[in-house]
Formats: sequence, C-alpha cells, structure tokens
Amino acid sequence: MKRRHVVGAALVLLLTACGSDGGEAPPRHPGVRSDFDGDGYGDLVVSDTTATVNGKYAAGYAAVLRGSAQGPRLKGAQIVTQNGLGLGKAGEGGGFGGAGSSLSADLDGDGLADFITQAGYRTVFVVWGSDKGLSGAARLTGSAPLTGDVDADGHADLVLSGVAGSHDNAVRVLLGPFDRKGVPHSTVSVDLTPSDPAHYDAVPAALGDITGDGKDDLLVSWGTLVDEAPIAEATYLYRGAAGGKLSKGPRLTDERGEDFYGSSLRTADIDKDGYADVVAGLACEMRGDPMTPEGGSRLGVLYGGPKVRSQRFTADTAGLPVQGPFSFCSFGGRPAVGDTDGDGYADVVFSAEVEKGLKQEVLVLRGSAGGLTLKGARALPGTSAVLLDTDGDRAAELVVEQAGEIRVVRSGAPTQTFTSADLDLGPGISGGRGFSPVPG
Repeated sequence: MKRRHVVGAALVLLLTACGSDGGEAPPRHPGVRSDFDGDGYGDLVVSDTTATVNGKYAAGYAAVLRGSAQGPRLKGAQIVTQNGLGLGKAGEGGGFGGAGSSLSADLDGDGLADFITQAGYRTVFVVWGSDKGLSGAARLTGSAPLTGDVDADGHADLVLSGVAGSHDNAVRVLLGPFDRKGVPHSTVSVDLTPSDPAHYDAVPAALGDITGDGKDDLLVSWGTLVDEAPIAEATYLYRGAAGGKLSKGPRLTDERGEDFYGSSLRTADIDKDGYADVVAGLACEMRGDPMTPEGGSRLGVLYGGPKVRSQRFTADTAGLPVQGPFSFCSFGGRPAVGDTDGDGYADVVFSAEVEKGLKQEVLVLRGSAGGLTLKGARALPGTSAVLLDTDGDRAAELVVEQAGEIRVVRSGAPTQTFTSADLDLGPGISGGRGFSPVPG
C-alpha cells in the first residue's frame, strides 16, 4: 500500500484512483476481520479523535496499518479524515474515527471489510474496502453503529441509533447488501421505548447470536439519564428475525434472578457451544459523581443457550493474574473479546488499575469449554486493549495502549511499539492526546 496524505480534496482523488489500473485483482479472503484490502491479514486501525485537522480542533483521524505476516506495517499507513471523503467538511469536535464508535464489516458483499465510523452526533461514514485499501465513502444519518446479520441471509446489516435525536429510543435496521452510495437493500425501524416505567432510556449495546438460531440478536440497555449520559440498569434481548423485524425478547438475568447489565457489552462464543455469550464490563456508575456499582466493580459473563449460567469477576476474585487492591471504579473497564491462542474459544481482556503506584493493567482471561477461566490468565501493563489477527496465524494479537503508546504483542515475536509520531500523518494534522487502537 502506498503512503497516503489524505487531508482535504487530496483523498478524494486518491480514493477514486484506487483499483482502477485494470490489472487482475488479487485473491480475496472474505471473513477476515478488519481486512480492508482482501490479502488475508486483518488491518489495524488506530485513531485520535482529539487531533486538529485543517485548523479544526478534535476533528480526528483514523490511520490504517496494513496487516502482514510480520504484523501491522507502519510504513505506508493510510490516513483517513472526514475532510478527505468529499462528503462535507469536519467541524470542531467531530471526533472522526473514535474507538468507541468505529468497527468493520463487509456491507456491500464484495468480500472486503469496510470501515464504519461516527463523526459528530448524528453522522456515520462508511469507507469502502478495495484491493488497494479504503476507497470511496458514503454518509449516513445516525449514531452508535452496530453490525451483524440479524436476518441470517449472509449479508452484513447495520443498526443505527439517534436517527431523530440523541435519545429517541428508536433504531433503524439497515439490511445488506448496501450499494456504494450507502443505500441498503431495505430498512426497518424498531421502537425500543422501555415498557418499564422505572426506565425511560434505551441504548442499543451489542449484536450477537445469543439464541443460537443463526440470526444475530440485539442487546439493548435500559436505564436512565444522568447529566445527559445513559446509565444502564437492565438488558433486554431483541431477537433477530427475517426481514429485520426485531422482536422484543427476555430481560437478561443471571441464575440468581438478578439483572445482568453493564456500561459496556460485548458478545463472543467463550465456551464454543454455538451460542454467543454476553460480556459486561461495569467498572463504575456515573450518577452525577462516579459511584462504585452495587456489588462492586466487575466483569460479568452471561452464557447464551437454553440454560441460564453466568460468571462474575471482581477485585476479590481469587487467582487473578495481578493482585489488588484496585483503584476506585477501575476493575472491569473496557472489555474486548477475541481468540488470542487460536483454540476456537473466545478470550476476554479488560482493564484495572492497581491502587499502589496507580499501575494500569490489562487482564487477559481465556475461554474454555467450562467458560471463562483463570487458568493461564495473564496481565500486561496498559490502559486498554483490542484483539485482532494482523499476521494471519488465526490467533488475535493483543494491541495494548498506554499513555499514547501502542504495543502489538505477538506470540513468538518481538513486541512492536509505536506512537503517533511514528506515522506520517501528512500536512494539516497536528496535536492530539487520544491515540488509541480501534476494535475493528
């Protein structure tokens, strides 16, 4: 991939030219997560939503580091900004490329992953994959994108919130495949307004096949708003269905009948039984002031399938790979999922801060037939991590961030370390204090 300076109109010309040389296209590897160019390696996206772009503070950028047999390549990173997409200029605080609102999926069905990210409050961009990297884009109205296959037709679908406002309790299910203008095959609107008067805010949180019927289900956090921020207090499952007409299912509870919820939800098959499991991180509750959740900061797992089964890990759990006491409101933060050892069981990483010395750690717990286990658990210094296979060995690398430094930890290979200063961001991009990896 050639090095790209993609500020202003330069990206429009560059992206239009990609893939137009008339040569024979290389073989593609559909299904490889975050593989934008189809070479069989996941591409690592790092971003900084606080960076100034063409004089606009916190307009943000995303940098794509192409995967290879040696892991992600710094040389020739593709720098993508909102300004370079030709779909409207970025404003102050647009925050393009944020880790919490960016992901990848093959929306147009060409076998290449596409990059999906939010900018501002109600704008989502889809930047299309191509044989030579990201090329061309579409602009959609909405926020908080989620991807999955809710109707089991083999095409990736997109769920968008905030279509009419920031807290309108409605989503649009955009059914794939999409055309290159961002038009889906069809669209279904779903009202998520809570029926429980104790809750008046509904936030779509994750997609995954919890019921095992081949259709991805939507997990929705019900709760309240404090200072305009949603506070999760319960989780409801909306079942995937033909035609995208999601239907309200059960309220998720553990085997004690207690509500299962978290400020962050992820889905993955931890015990490899064919059902997606729900991982919930609840390090803190922001009710005006930060508050330790009832029962303590925690990481929870609710296993999919007909039998209700759950796990809870707290600062008091014996056998953790790093010992507390942990700092206030830190244990169980920023959960991420992926298979770090290629055994087919999803593993979970999350963050915690050791109180003594304020040492920030990323804890890695392995999946197994019995569920998440402390056997073989480990900890690495870091604030957060994502899991992504960038070297094609079918095992996800740990991509760890700490204080703006990113480390790619690969089994049997030297750790790769870099910062934003190691990337050629090109003219017009400066500053920024939020350099971090994007889940993909």
